[in-house]
Amino acid sequence: MLVDCGRGVTQRALQAGLDLSTLIAVMLTHHHSDHVSDLATLAITRFAGGATTRLRVLAPLGPTSRFAESCLYGYDDQAFYSQRTAGVAERPAVIVEAFATSPEPVTVLNEGRWLIRSAAVDHHPMEAAVGYRIESGGSTVAVSGDTIVCDGIKALAADADILVHEALRSDRVNAAALAWNASARSVGALARSARVRRLVLTHLLPPPADEADERAFVDEARTGGYEGPILTPSDLDRLGAE
Repeated sequence: MLVDCGRGVTQRALQAGLDLSTLIAVMLTHHHSDHVSDLATLAITRFAGGATTRLRVLAPLGPTSRFAESCLYGYDDQAFYSQRTAGVAERPAVIVEAFATSPEPVTVLNEGRWLIRSAAVDHHPMEAAVGYRIESGGSTVAVSGDTIVCDGIKALAADADILVHEALRSDRVNAAALAWNASARSVGALARSARVRRLVLTHLLPPPADEADERAFVDEARTGGYEGPILTPSDLDRLGAE
């Protein structure tokens, strides 16, 4: 499963040694470019690698689902000359499963060992922003997308093994940014109240320049009252279910 598909995601997935043909679905949270811009590249790379299925995308109904449906429209068949391998379709394709947003978690995928729920989050003025709750093999991961702390992400995060949440340093950004993005302190308070086992801070703004900057995000999250492990992972890091 892949949550969001911003620039560089395809290359990072290959660097991580992941087999793109085994990708079950991409879950998009909203249509900001840093969350969707690599979608066509991902679909083309899977196709060129021999994947026999269309790239499956879960997306909230609206701008995000429309972007996903049209991301390959600019390419005619000649664009894929010599990239096709035996046994695959003539060109890459995306199949979009669009769903209506809901303030309460709703199931958007339930098959095999995967159960995925989504709920609307507050990233105004962006239309139709959502977070996800992914359950598999007895573990639960909640992913915020971009949002302030709101009822939707509170419901998705409840008792999660891992909460992956965007975080801004409130001492380094202006009030306008915090009107539609969560401060690290508010995320720490959310993790405490939701009884999250581990908190992962991501989409850090302003981007940390060194380890001291990363620690500052953790320190601010601690002021929200969360006492569990807090991580600020880098690209290609792996987190177990412990």
